[in-house]
Amino acid sequence: MSIFDIVKEALRIGRAHKSLWLFGFIVGLGSGGGGGSSGGGGAGAQPPVPATPPDPGFVVIIVLACIAIVVALVVLKYVSTGALIEGVKRARGNASLTVREGFREGWAHWGVLLRLALLFFAANAASVLVLAGAAYLAGQVFGRPALFVAGGLAVVVGVPWLVTLYMWQAFAERIAVLENRRALDAIRKARLFLHGRLLLGLKLLVAGFVGALAVAAAGFLVIGPLLLLVRALAPLWPAFAIGVLMVLPAVFVMVAFIGVTMSSVWTIGYLTQVER
Repeated sequence: MSIFDIVKEALRIGRAHKSLWLFGFIVGLGSGGGGGSSGGGGAGAQPPVPATPPDPGFVVIIVLACIAIVVALVVLKYVSTGALIEGVKRARGNASLTVREGFREGWAHWGVLLRLALLFFAANAASVLVLAGAAYLAGQVFGRPALFVAGGLAVVVGVPWLVTLYMWQAFAERIAVLENRRALDAIRKARLFLHGRLLLGLKLLVAGFVGALAVAAAGFLVIGPLLLLVRALAPLWPAFAIGVLMVLPAVFVMVAFIGVTMSSVWTIGYLTQVER
């Protein structure tokens, strides 16, 4: 299949199988980056009031609640990943996956998907540390020029290797879910599958990017005017609230479509090769 055919099929699945949108939304959010915020305080005329130390029991409850939320989000992310992989497989067979079935299928595989994520995270971190350490060591031994040369070589070697690890993980996830394999077994089979198919992996990388870009462009064509409308209605609080409620579903659909599309691309690419 060409890149255009893969993207077209992924978009068709996202459009025709709305039961995958919830899982796509969760995966789409999990694939993005995060940010932080900071605040400041001002000085007043009154003398500062001594801060009251927080109750230790309350702090413990807050910490435990935060940990529980993080754990729940991680589990939900990998449940959704497994549900999308199974859902795309059924969609290609002219079947469908309900939300309830998606949670059941995803729950059956979230553990192995988490183990795969941890193993590949360790591999990525170790690769970066080895390459950065080698460049730093070269700089310490041979001076600053050697540091720049070694750093350039680290980038030349590291970028293709990290891209290969990304493709390797994507195929291992599909093998683990679709063939019900354990993490190390899926990794071994994915390595054999990827051997000789690096061009396929690069094609799927491009297809995923093109698909996500197309969905984002279409989404902003809808969301952009809505945001302008919300801004114009800002002084009118009831109308402003209605405008915000109109924007949120559009954002949900866009993020969900991006998640479904990017996951579908890799599942379609893998199944196309296996079905030959």
